[in-house]
Amino acid sequence: MSAGRRTKEPPRAHREEARSDDARGEQEPARRGGEAPAAGGLERAYPRVLYLYEISKQLTRFEGAERTVPSVLATLARALPLRTALVLLEVPGRPGVRTIVWSAEGVGADRLQAARSHAATSYAYLTGSEAARPADLDGGPAATNAPSGQPAGAPRAEAEERGCFLVLPLVIDRRPIFGALQIEGAARLEEPDLVFVNAAVNQLAIALDRQAIIDAKQAVAEEARAAAQRRQAEADEQRALAEALRQRYEALVDNLDRAFVWEADARTLQVLYVSAQAEELLGYPRARWLAEPDFWSRCAEPDDRGELEQALRRTLAAERDQRCDHRCRTADGRVLWLHSGVHLVNDSAGAPRLQGVSTDVTPAKEVEARVREQLEFTRAVTGSIGEGVIAMDREGRITFFNPAAERLLGWTTEEVVGRRVQEVVQIRRADGTSVPDEDHPALRAIHTGEPVRSDEDVVSRRDRAALHVSCTFAPLQRAGQVSGAVLVFRDIMEVKRAEQVQRLFAEVSAVLASSLDYAETVSTVARLSVHALADLYFVDLVDENGRVERLAPTSADPAKQRLTERMEDFAQRPGRETPQAKVMRTGEPLLIPEITESAVGAAAHDPGHRGSLRAGGAGAVMVVPLVARGRTIGTLTFVTAEPSRRYSAADLVVAEEVARRAATAVENARLYQHAQRAIRTRDDFLAIVSHDLKNPLSAILTAAALLMRTLPADEQGAPDRRKAEVILLAAQRMLRIIGDLLDVAAIESGRLSMEKRRHAAGALVHDAIEMERALATQKHLVLEGEIHGGGGFEVLCDRERVLQVFANLIGNAIKFTAEGGAITVRAEPRGDEALFAVADTGAGIRADELPHIFDRFWQVAETARLGTGLGLTIAKGFVEALGGRIWAESQLGAGATLFFTLPLARPEGAAAGGSR
Repeated sequence: MSAGRRTKEPPRAHREEARSDDARGEQEPARRGGEAPAAGGLERAYPRVLYLYEISKQLTRFEGAERTVPSVLATLARALPLRTALVLLEVPGRPGVRTIVWSAEGVGADRLQAARSHAATSYAYLTGSEAARPADLDGGPAATNAPSGQPAGAPRAEAEERGCFLVLPLVIDRRPIFGALQIEGAARLEEPDLVFVNAAVNQLAIALDRQAIIDAKQAVAEEARAAAQRRQAEADEQRALAEALRQRYEALVDNLDRAFVWEADARTLQVLYVSAQAEELLGYPRARWLAEPDFWSRCAEPDDRGELEQALRRTLAAERDQRCDHRCRTADGRVLWLHSGVHLVNDSAGAPRLQGVSTDVTPAKEVEARVREQLEFTRAVTGSIGEGVIAMDREGRITFFNPAAERLLGWTTEEVVGRRVQEVVQIRRADGTSVPDEDHPALRAIHTGEPVRSDEDVVSRRDRAALHVSCTFAPLQRAGQVSGAVLVFRDIMEVKRAEQVQRLFAEVSAVLASSLDYAETVSTVARLSVHALADLYFVDLVDENGRVERLAPTSADPAKQRLTERMEDFAQRPGRETPQAKVMRTGEPLLIPEITESAVGAAAHDPGHRGSLRAGGAGAVMVVPLVARGRTIGTLTFVTAEPSRRYSAADLVVAEEVARRAATAVENARLYQHAQRAIRTRDDFLAIVSHDLKNPLSAILTAAALLMRTLPADEQGAPDRRKAEVILLAAQRMLRIIGDLLDVAAIESGRLSMEKRRHAAGALVHDAIEMERALATQKHLVLEGEIHGGGGFEVLCDRERVLQVFANLIGNAIKFTAEGGAITVRAEPRGDEALFAVADTGAGIRADELPHIFDRFWQVAETARLGTGLGLTIAKGFVEALGGRIWAESQLGAGATLFFTLPLARPEGAAAGGSR
């Protein structure tokens, strides 16, 4: 490693000076004699070895260039006669060259400056660059009279005055020069001196390079330590920030007014976090909430545990916010009402968590309206409800869009913030017309300062789907000025759907009750159903002979008549079973939510038929059975024409309910038709019987009466007279039975004829008593009448029918009153009607029998053989046909009283006066 190998030839002035010095050097040995020069060299070499050793020790304990290099230069100065010595060092990453200077005593500033200038020029020559211009050296600008700038004709004395300079580069192997050593000798340097200086320079270069490597490693290590410290500081800052945020959050939730925030595992319901307010409200330590796996169940009242747990489970199952009012028992035994709003989130690991806010609503149960508003505000603030909340500034530009609004409308917060509310919340009225931008409820609320509420608006989602909402646009006020508005809305699609279904059910029920013509009824039901459930509706009915009859299909839109015609392609074909036939066979409903290629293939008979079905354009089909009394009597088929519409299980439930009601109506209509046919058959039979039996009975009655008159009145004729009397009574009873049957038939068919005239109520009572007095006397009963109200009031009635009513009621009383009893017939006016009563002192009627005494053929078991059971039925029919009412009152063991009313006749001239 030699400095001489990397030196360049010095400038011309220096070469000339060197030649003159060499000439003097060659002459000096000639003047010396003998072995003197060799011996002198050895004497000078040994001290220099010691100096090199000292320099080596100084460089071994290298203490930095600023301290070590000057000590090395000082050692060189002791070994050699030097005036100045300079070390030039390049500093990595910095421009210019650093200079370390040594000078002997008495060296002036000018010489020192000249040494600096010479060093700079020589270093630039060595490196082949301007890396060390004089101005770049430490110690100020270079002198203008630099040695390299002397003129060629300068005096020799001045040249010698300039001194003798030696410049050696600092370099390792073949790497770039990183510095240089310049020495200025006070006398000419010999070759051993140069060897000594070269050795010292090599050691200095190695030491500086080694120290540069050490410094670089230390710099890297220091940078790494600094980076680690910075990262640690940043981590500490992040932890401090997170801790501050946590403390701020806990301070916020812990200071909620009579409410606490909690979080639980969505699957196990284990409470994972609860705010401090829970301990204050309920009195249980927070540690207990976290330790007991079923604390919610322990805390909740037994009657509310099931509802609370279902609400928590529903949050996970439906992935929708849930709310629940429930009671909790505090640690000191009090019961609080809590309103808990639950929201489903996922933690960083993806595990589902329930986040809830539970609010004490005990006072709210007493003041419902005020508490409801407060709860709505609390839910909006805490974000634990599913209502959409949108805030906007005074210009109607959206500033806040909560997650529920994102879910309901299909937009994200990033997409809508800054946009006009009219672009995101597009509203249609109930009649389908769009609300103009200038009339948007949000702008109205901002301009008027009054809230705008509606339950009838329809909002368009981002995908253009309609969403029925209940919404409130309320102005936001700050310092008494309207600064914007907030929209709170919720999805009421299910409510609207339920209302539509209930309206459909009500209309269907009204239609089914309005007619007994099942074909007309089913057609009307079809017209109602197509608007709510389908675009096409048709009915298949099984007649009494088992044949299937399809009624004319009904379409909601005449333009879709093509679909009506295509549905004929679903008709039964040999070897194929249609959906309707399958439903009739199984009795189970069929839901085809989408008409797919497989469904078309299953119903198609051949390729042509498949194309016909595919061209029909149906979107979905429901087929439900018409079941009455456990028997399938037909099917209802609902078809949608829009491919985008799909039927759901909820639609199938509605269709089944419509079918159930329609089946009941069809069955009732058929039963009514059967009943009508039976009545006609009965009436025909009674007409034949009455006609064919009355004549023989009349002959029997006439013959029996004649026989009674012709038989002897003595004892000899008594047996025959008794036989004739039995015949007469039997014939009379048969005639009454025929009359009763005819009366019942007339009542039920509505063909009962009445001749209404004015009759005195007292006279009717008197005549009725006289007609039944003989029967009462035979049984030793007291039969009397009572007329209240003066007895002069009249009723408008058919006299013969009323006397028959009295006969049936009095005869019934005689039958059920023991000998020695009493029967009283009363009449009195009450308002615009007359009240009649027949009271007896018999055994009375049991309470469970009272509702049935006016039924046809109904009799008390003990007296079932005493009549036909039609007397009271006929009496009820006559009274109601005359515009009155009839009923019975009785206490077992205290007799019975049967009441009926008849309209009072108006006084003479009242009608005429009223007409005037």
